[in-house]
Amino acid sequence: MRLYVLTFLLASMCSALLAGAADFHVAPEGADSNVGTADTPFRTIQHAADLMNAGDTCFIHAGTYRETVLPANSGETGKPIVFRAFENDTVVVSGADPIEGWQPAGEGKFTSSVDWEFEQLFLDGAMMHEARWPNAEPGKVWPVWAEAESGSGIRGIVDPDLPDFDPQGTLIHVLPGHLWVSWMRPVTGLDTAEGKRKALFEGSWSQDKAYEIRKGTQYYLFRSASLLDAPGEWHLDRSTHTVSLIPPDGKLDGHRVEAKRRELAFDLRGRSHITIEGVNIVAATIHLGDAQECTVTRCHIRYPSHFTNPDGWGVPDSGLIVGGLSNTVRECSIQYSAGNGVTLGGENNTLSNCLVRYVDYMATDCGAVFASGRHNIIERNTLCEAGRSILLHRTLKAGRIEYNNIYHAGLLTTDLGSTYCYSTDGEGTIIAYNWVHDNMAKHVGVGIYIDNGSSNFTIHHNVSWNNPDSGIRLNTPSNNNLVYNNTAIDNGNSLSYWGPNGEKRQPGCRAINNIFTDEVEPGDGIELANNYQGKEPGIVSKDAQDFQLKEGSPCIDAGQPIEGITGTHTGAAPDIGAYEYGQPAWKPGHDWGEPPTP
Repeated sequence: MRLYVLTFLLASMCSALLAGAADFHVAPEGADSNVGTADTPFRTIQHAADLMNAGDTCFIHAGTYRETVLPANSGETGKPIVFRAFENDTVVVSGADPIEGWQPAGEGKFTSSVDWEFEQLFLDGAMMHEARWPNAEPGKVWPVWAEAESGSGIRGIVDPDLPDFDPQGTLIHVLPGHLWVSWMRPVTGLDTAEGKRKALFEGSWSQDKAYEIRKGTQYYLFRSASLLDAPGEWHLDRSTHTVSLIPPDGKLDGHRVEAKRRELAFDLRGRSHITIEGVNIVAATIHLGDAQECTVTRCHIRYPSHFTNPDGWGVPDSGLIVGGLSNTVRECSIQYSAGNGVTLGGENNTLSNCLVRYVDYMATDCGAVFASGRHNIIERNTLCEAGRSILLHRTLKAGRIEYNNIYHAGLLTTDLGSTYCYSTDGEGTIIAYNWVHDNMAKHVGVGIYIDNGSSNFTIHHNVSWNNPDSGIRLNTPSNNNLVYNNTAIDNGNSLSYWGPNGEKRQPGCRAINNIFTDEVEPGDGIELANNYQGKEPGIVSKDAQDFQLKEGSPCIDAGQPIEGITGTHTGAAPDIGAYEYGQPAWKPGHDWGEPPTP
């Protein structure tokens, strides 16, 4: 009898806890006047979001939804509000609207009318280029640059290859000086006096020599209708609201043309306990500013942010934006962003098991991840293909950057790190168990880059290889930065520094138990011990990305114990390098394969 009563009470308690939880369904064929069941679904996600309370779930059926979803309420601990793709349906929330009614306009062009202004246009889901010179490949985000010739300067760029174009409405995107960061200016004229060709504009963003316009400065022209001359290009006449497009295959029948109209697909700012699961997002993003305990999982975001007005080192919040407290983004992909892939701030937030790539195509100080805040975690991600650095942690405090596969930084700019910070007190930030490799910068391409005035980082068990400059770099002054059990192979140098005015100070820094196959250049005050320096450390195969030690390696049992770092070792002493002989090998990066294309 007692067992029966207890069972009855438990069942009653469960029913009470579940009371009020509701399921809503949304489908393109639905109507917001429906009741929101599977048989009579709503038409918009927003209508469900207006009605949902803690514990409710919105099942989103296959289709494209052109809206910004702002939940009216927050969930609660153990009772989140959930937006979920129904049974793995292909669900797309788009920031773009279709453009229809195209008419032939001669010379391969088609025109249509629009009632909004935009800077990004898509054909069958791929970004086309705003009319420009030099022309760029349709569907590819990376620009094609022209180069300035002698005589270029603060008021204009000289180039004998400049085409005839109408300066009215033309913009110029300039990557000047040392090719660090870019900026945009309106063109004021085309000077053809004395047989030269010079695009004129009003001044540089900075007068510093590092940013001067000179021979070799990279640039392209865009926006003017006079530059519309290649397949995959478009132009918007903002005075007549007429858009012109040259389709890559010469026709528009059977093609889908859309233009960006909304910045956000989901706006979770100030909300808590919201989950978004299994949704594809195109031409928009998710904003978690001031959010708490929200989760984004198995979502795939393409073209989250686009802009055409870079201005030097100014960094816009872009990509997937995470702030607030204790939010999680996992098993997601973020691809094709003019700026950051992920802007990660706030406190105790986590980016885990994600793929972030093809970012910073506007060549500014952005990356796959721009990390700030405190106690944030960036773990087990694949981060790659960036115009400048991959992982910027300029103001990240007490964070963890672990088990990430980081490569192909520097596709557009120079003097950068695959991971990078400047004048930053990391307050114990850990950079560990990462692969950092194949920096593509033509000048100063570093793996792990702790730039001038930075302190209190622990860098251990990373593998850094195929970087044209340093595998690990501690620019001076450098204080209390600890470099333990890393493997730095086939870089320009293994460990080095640069300091202004002969600055060499590295007090409290230590480099112990590392494999260094290239030059080591220490500053003053750094402790070096038990490092292998030579060309034959005895790893299995760099080409096969197997950095374990082989039997007979000189690095086996050659290290020293370091509390909290070397842990349990299999031999008489810890090994040198990122892998302990005889222990299972770790591998970084995401583990779920390529994202689907919606």
